[in-house]
Amino acid sequence: MGRGKIEIKKIENTTNRQVTFSKRRSGLFKKAKEISILCAADVAVIVFNNTGRLFDFASSSMKRILERYRNASGGIAWNNEYKQQMLSQFRNLREENEELRKELSCVTGEDVETFTPKQLGYLEENLVLAAKKVRERKIEVLKYERRKTESKVIGLQQKCSILKEWLTNPENGKENDLNDCNWEGQTLPPAFRVQPSQRNLQRSGY
Repeated sequence: MGRGKIEIKKIENTTNRQVTFSKRRSGLFKKAKEISILCAADVAVIVFNNTGRLFDFASSSMKRILERYRNASGGIAWNNEYKQQMLSQFRNLREENEELRKELSCVTGEDVETFTPKQLGYLEENLVLAAKKVRERKIEVLKYERRKTESKVIGLQQKCSILKEWLTNPENGKENDLNDCNWEGQTLPPAFRVQPSQRNLQRSGY
């Protein structure tokens, strides 16, 4: 019994699809090689799989065969079409650039003498909105700076309070609290080094 006819449609199973692609690609390249040898023909085959990977076969130089194809299929028309596409893209970009320049002029208020009442109204609305956003941002920055300054003031007040208490009674055990304070790399401020109050210690050189 012969093989049944295979329905030509996309293979949904990924593994089966990859296996079939590999087998069919090998068969296609084999047939291309055979026709090139049997008929002394220049043959080129280009295949991309569903992931974009390139597979190709050329009976001689792929570049030379593609050049022959381009010339035979109307290379001049092909080049003109490419040039037209590039010119069209260039015109579109130039128009977009001109529109952006006009919008920038509206925002900065340049050439207002040529503006229509509608354009002037649009410019005024934009400026009002921009000024509002600037004020809101300024308020946020000022609030942040104020909180940061208040935090520094509170820290300095705490340090001064501890220092004042320590100077009043240096034997109350508050030196550890002073050492914990940030004196910019110093454990205690040099200006507040206290000499011993007992005379015998002073005479002894302490």
